[in-house]
Amino acid sequence: MIGIYKDRLGSDGRLTDKQIMAALSWKAMHLSSFSRADAYYLGRNPRIMRSEHQNRIPVPYGRKLIKTVLGFMFKEGCITYSYPDSINGDFRSSIEDIFRCNDEETENIRIAGDQAKYGVGYEILYVDNDDAHPQFYSVPARQITVIYDTSTKPRKIAALNRYRFRKTDYLEIYYSDVIQYCEIRGRKINVISEIPHFFGAVPVIEFRNNREGMGDIESVEKLIDAHDEILSTGVDEDDKYADALLLLQNISLDDETVEKLRQLRIIEMDEDGKASYLTKPTTYEGREVLRKVIDSLIYSMSGIPNLDDKDAMAQQSGEALKYLYAAFEMVVAGEKQSGFNDGLMERLRMITSFQNWLRNEDNAIDGISIKWTRNLPNESTAILDNAQKLDGIISRRSMLELVEKAGYIDSVGEEESRLRDEGSSEIGMTDRADTGSYGG
Repeated sequence: MIGIYKDRLGSDGRLTDKQIMAALSWKAMHLSSFSRADAYYLGRNPRIMRSEHQNRIPVPYGRKLIKTVLGFMFKEGCITYSYPDSINGDFRSSIEDIFRCNDEETENIRIAGDQAKYGVGYEILYVDNDDAHPQFYSVPARQITVIYDTSTKPRKIAALNRYRFRKTDYLEIYYSDVIQYCEIRGRKINVISEIPHFFGAVPVIEFRNNREGMGDIESVEKLIDAHDEILSTGVDEDDKYADALLLLQNISLDDETVEKLRQLRIIEMDEDGKASYLTKPTTYEGREVLRKVIDSLIYSMSGIPNLDDKDAMAQQSGEALKYLYAAFEMVVAGEKQSGFNDGLMERLRMITSFQNWLRNEDNAIDGISIKWTRNLPNESTAILDNAQKLDGIISRRSMLELVEKAGYIDSVGEEESRLRDEGSSEIGMTDRADTGSYGG
């Protein structure tokens, strides 16, 4: 769980060394939660790995939960932008070009992974000096500390990016007008250089998973631990059974016979003789029932559906799967999508601010909206049926967008161009026919 850190800028609009070190110390207190989230994601679940079990079996639930979220919400094509007619065409092309150069969809997936894993993801904007092209990239969440002011509605006033290189601690301090590059020597911060930027805000974007800053694994860690315990205990007991002592009644064996028994695994005995193993009564059935209950609770309490469940596999259509994902939409997706939208719009605002400065323009992002599409089975037949029913009610472009969604065309723009070409061709043919020259 990652909260927010608050402080105030001095009269010079900067933080003091003391304030910066306090913020870094606050972030350091959260580093263990980042390490724990990494461990659960990688299937190195801490509690079972530190246990005294003979067999330690961590189940990588964390990875599966997060991959399910990313596949459902953040697959390429799930996030698109809608631009109003009032947006300048050159400005729109400029934004789309910047997105292509930064491989925006892949970047979104990286940030979404951190957002789901840690409860927050971070992105830094900068400018490539060679072509003055805005760049953005995700930064390890453990490095970043965002500082807000103390107002009722906190406003971002600075951000810190601390990292270590060749045994030296470096710090980048981001303000709304400049970036300071520093070295940390003990508790002293030495500013090496300072450069202005023109993003119009602190160029570090925070993508929060929810209001509390909780990751998607955090709420079910104890349940995952309990599941690991049951599996590890079961395998330990199976091993003990394999090494159980053989109890012989009314039978006496010499050393030679015992050795022969070990090799041949056969024993002969008189009518009164008995042989059995000293074992503890097994509780396999009870353990398996409990394991299934815990497995179900992990998915239920996380709000993320289990796509391996037989009921889930039985769903063949996108509409049916929507019901399976209903809890996810209500419990997880709403806040996650809201936090991600905030970050995406902040990215757009800062890119626009820089482009306006660079080109001496006055563009705004008013009217640009973000569209989300869930990665469900494509019901092309139903989509085309709906498109036909809406013929004459909605615009041709909206109709083409539905057809594109069904997978029958690759691009709305390309299809519109083809329709225009076909229209021009048909007009030309008609004109020639009317004058008697067609085919002549």
